[in-house]
Amino acid sequence: MEFKVGQDIVYPKYGLGKIIEIKAKKLPRGMVKGVHIKFPAMHMTVWVPEERLKKTKVRKPISKYMAKKVHAALKGRARFKTGMKAKERAQYYKDKVLSGDPIDLAETVRDLFRLSMRKSLNVRETEIANTAFRTLSRELALASGKTVEQMKEDLEHILYR
Repeated sequence: MEFKVGQDIVYPKYGLGKIIEIKAKKLPRGMVKGVHIKFPAMHMTVWVPEERLKKTKVRKPISKYMAKKVHAALKGRARFKTGMKAKERAQYYKDKVLSGDPIDLAETVRDLFRLSMRKSLNVRETEIANTAFRTLSRELALASGKTVEQMKEDLEHILYR
């Protein structure tokens, strides 16, 4: 993926961000090209080497076409992993979020939000659900042209039906 200043990207670990600068830095191993990314939802800016961006599955935000597939996944039947221990279940969903796949992200949001209606989630599961929901709502808002607040309301309507 070629990176450009002003480009929106999705960093699976941190969510939706914007590239604000591309520059090389001198590190102990030599000059390394990287990008400065601003993550408004987390109020942080980070510099990431380009080689790390490729390893962490950074991608472009979803298109309108993919947004329809994401909505379909959100409306689908939840598949709870209740047979697992809470720690294993949290790791399973964390791996899905870090995969970088928008459908996996939507399934994580759907499953954890619907599971929370049946029983209380542990701290890790709640954190994963909230992070995934924040990333998904911002990304869908960007794809659909809606505000983030409108998209959050739409998603809550779908999830809590």
